[in-house]
Amino acid sequence: MRKMTETEINELVKNSNWATICTVTPDGLPYAIEATYFIDGKYIGFMINPRGRTMQNLKHNPNLILKITQASGDLSKWAGVSLFGTGQNITDSDAIRKGWELLGEVMNTDYTTVTEKCNNTEQRSPYLKCTISQITGRSS
Repeated sequence: MRKMTETEINELVKNSNWATICTVTPDGLPYAIEATYFIDGKYIGFMINPRGRTMQNLKHNPNLILKITQASGDLSKWAGVSLFGTGQNITDSDAIRKGWELLGEVMNTDYTTVTEKCNNTEQRSPYLKCTISQITGRSS
């Protein structure tokens, strides 16, 4: 196992689209979900269930870790990046629209009809914006 270079980390984050979002429940238990992410400037964004446990956990404690991994089919080569930061539910309608557009680019899907269903209330906004404060990476 070796420490990844900054270039390797950036390439893995740029070329992947699936991450595990790790949060902590109000009772102090770990909780994780997997989701497709998009890059929104210097932030990493997700569209997740606004009423789900991840959003509820972040209201109690905004700290999170995003884990992005890749491995070869025979597992002889692998890489993993941990992005430490905070998560915030974004309720601005323009930001939500932009988030859906960015996710659509990643997924090669038009989310226009989904975008119209989301209004700018915290109960309906699926946009989780992650501010990253530290990044580490290890690989084979």
